[in-house]
Amino acid sequence: MRLFVFLFLISTTLSALGQSQMSSSEIGYIYDLEHEFLIDHRVAANGNDHKVFIKFTLNSGNVKVSDYMITYDLRDGYISERTPNSEVRLDSSNVLYTGFREFVYSFDIDNAGGKDLVVLDIYNIPKNRRFKYDISLVQDDKRPTSFLIYDAELDIPYFNKYVNAGDPIRIKDVFTDQGSFEITGFQNNAPIPMPPFDDTERPEPEAVNLDTLYGAQNNEVFSLYNEGYYKINASNNREESLNFLVSNEFYPYFGNYNDLIRPLIFLSTNSEYEAMTAALDTREGFEEFVQNTISGNERVAKDFIKYYYRRIRKAGRLFTEDREGWKTDKGMVYLIFGDPLQVFRNEQTELWVYSSGSGGRLRFVFDIVDENGLVKYKLLRGKRFKEDWMTAVTQWRAGRIIE
Repeated sequence: MRLFVFLFLISTTLSALGQSQMSSSEIGYIYDLEHEFLIDHRVAANGNDHKVFIKFTLNSGNVKVSDYMITYDLRDGYISERTPNSEVRLDSSNVLYTGFREFVYSFDIDNAGGKDLVVLDIYNIPKNRRFKYDISLVQDDKRPTSFLIYDAELDIPYFNKYVNAGDPIRIKDVFTDQGSFEITGFQNNAPIPMPPFDDTERPEPEAVNLDTLYGAQNNEVFSLYNEGYYKINASNNREESLNFLVSNEFYPYFGNYNDLIRPLIFLSTNSEYEAMTAALDTREGFEEFVQNTISGNERVAKDFIKYYYRRIRKAGRLFTEDREGWKTDKGMVYLIFGDPLQVFRNEQTELWVYSSGSGGRLRFVFDIVDENGLVKYKLLRGKRFKEDWMTAVTQWRAGRIIE
């Protein structure tokens, strides 16, 4: 029933409102790492005071920053329309940092009105194309923290979705020079997600603490060397927390054949996967699977490795949370099916639309939930996905790249 209501909302708002509501804006470009620009954000809050940071990266040699006009407005939610003349334009005074084809903007919001959503309008002037981008100020009644992870050398937030072991970082309260923080580490024991057609309820494993509890002062540069899932709490307010993954030094690339084998679980049978993981020489196990299952043709095998693992790296950059990107529900769907044709989002749900191999449209719906202070996207599974999933897996196993 929820799926039907969400699809009805999308279809009616698209036709009747011309995408004036954020819930009817197609935002699939944010998952296209070959798009003309890339965009990300961070938000900090102290009461009604919010500071928003935008990282805007030109991703094509055919565009320049002067091609774009970026404005924003505040709304009550995803089905609210923009108030006339409420938009604010970002200009050079908002630029906090400029790198190579990279621009970090910041702006302040006095949110005394209790708005829940910031909507960016990114207008490509020469091409007369507009893109919407949503920034939620509230998640399950929870406001952003007053502190963020910062780059060790530049006075800008850390925009990666993960930290590589050994990389220097800082924790900084955006609104004051004071503060101290406690950092708790947990084992990265997140399970590999089940296919979309398997709706069996499986509980998450219990969190297992790492041995060390870290402390850091405001703006202190430090590094973490143990891989795992970490939670940062403000010492004076335990309810404020940030969560992030510390991965190995190679992530989202691969440092050994064990790491290469694990994502093949989606394409292999139980016996094939057990043979790869049990092999005395994991390189031989990996190469035997590719040669015997994907293709004995060297060119086809190399293309499979190139495109499948490039997709995994993209999933790492896009979807990493308390686990590797490919181990999230979004990352799993993205790995097998690629870039969605369309993406729509509201407060509780995100919808991905693909072409179905049997004709029509294939739709994946993700619930947006808060788990221990971390926003997650949980796939609504169902047996209706089995045919399309098995068709896609069969194509991958035949060496056919799904783009």
